[in-house]
Amino acid sequence: EVIDAAPHLSVIARAAVGYGNIDVDYATQQGALVVNTPGKNTNSAAELTLGLLLNMARQIPSADETMKQGGWDRHRFTGSELLGRKIGIVGLGNVGHRVAKFCNGFDMDVYAYDPYVSADVFRRHKVTQCADIDEMLAIVDVLTVHVPLNKETKNMFSKENMKRMRKGAWVVNAARGGVIVEDDLFDLLESGQIARAGIDTWEDEPKPATKLVRHPRVVATPHIGASTFEAQKRIGETIAVQILKALRGEIVDYPVNLPNLSVLPGVADRNASVLLEKMGRMLAQLHEFRPLGLVLRIPPEFDPSIHELLCISAIKGYLSHTSDDFVSYVNARLLFENRGLSLKVEASEGRPNRGSRSIGDLQLEVNGSASKDHVVLGAVLYDGRIPRITLINEFEFETEPSGELLVVTNFDRPGVIGNIGTFLASMNVNIAQFDLSRNQTGGEAMSIIRADSAVSDKDLVQLEKIQNIIKVKRISGL
Repeated sequence: EVIDAAPHLSVIARAAVGYGNIDVDYATQQGALVVNTPGKNTNSAAELTLGLLLNMARQIPSADETMKQGGWDRHRFTGSELLGRKIGIVGLGNVGHRVAKFCNGFDMDVYAYDPYVSADVFRRHKVTQCADIDEMLAIVDVLTVHVPLNKETKNMFSKENMKRMRKGAWVVNAARGGVIVEDDLFDLLESGQIARAGIDTWEDEPKPATKLVRHPRVVATPHIGASTFEAQKRIGETIAVQILKALRGEIVDYPVNLPNLSVLPGVADRNASVLLEKMGRMLAQLHEFRPLGLVLRIPPEFDPSIHELLCISAIKGYLSHTSDDFVSYVNARLLFENRGLSLKVEASEGRPNRGSRSIGDLQLEVNGSASKDHVVLGAVLYDGRIPRITLINEFEFETEPSGELLVVTNFDRPGVIGNIGTFLASMNVNIAQFDLSRNQTGGEAMSIIRADSAVSDKDLVQLEKIQNIIKVKRISGL
């Protein structure tokens, strides 16, 4: 209902890691990008986990309350050390591995279970890897969970498997309510099987189970894992940047529902994706025939893990100029296929004549019937920092793909460039870049002119009437 109430919705930004309160499938169907902020509250959540552990070990909340009421009972609050305790961490992700580091600092014996990370990750964080949850529970006397809530993790810990822990074990949940069955945890606390629990996240928020909140051996907090000034600042800054990127049509850093994509690894990949989107926009404005599809040729310098991103970027750019629908990275493929168009991806050897300056040419081609086609090549130069258009059909360039472009095809005759410059000056249009290429002496030439302001339709018609000019195309939206 909320998504439908915003017909122009393009991005939903979650100022947290979890997005269980967002209908991601429906957002995807409607073309809305969902982003979150993973890793920004990692340290805060990990520190709270250690805070709960220390409060459980030393009974700090109860001691504090007794003092405030005028009491003084040192023997009642005799506690335990963390030193030498065996802790089991379920989920060795952003928060989990940080908790592991802190626990190693307290000289605890750290075990973990996470089927989605390699053995090298366990070794790197000085953690003993467990083959399954049952194996880990049989070893440890402290359990802490750091996993998202989904179909796989819902009710992951119940009375049945938590009873495998040693009598008097401790349990911490600072991840998500619903990962631990709260009624079962209460029963185990009552029986003494579980001696203490620290709970920050609850099944029913903001009205958590009263019997657990008030239990004398439970340290309870109201989902404050990310509630530090430092974490909120990082999250706020990240959300602001992600929203601006999304609204500008750029690639965001933390997409939730981009197909087959995750956090992007480097500047070159980001620039390549943006360049391909602009190449798609150019092709859509250059050709005058009915298209059958696109062909994308990717050089080996680009890792296969980002090929899907490059494909979507090319499609999005092409459709953004040719479709009345709202086109996003989320729904671009679906809209493209619904129009009966195909995308063919091929390997390319690239064009190495630019030497070490280029990490490889990306080639995008639009095909039509009767052997009609248009080709645009682009490259990200100087270690992937500088995107450039390097070829249109048979004409070579090195043009910055930004602003308003005029693509002028003409016969290679003296005076044409001067006439173009004079005409644009008469229209008060300043030239930011003039890039000229020709196929052979006395043959045809092509110019890409980057202008500081747009040229009107009326002026385009007049420009095309200049002697020896064959065709003028205006490329906008870059």
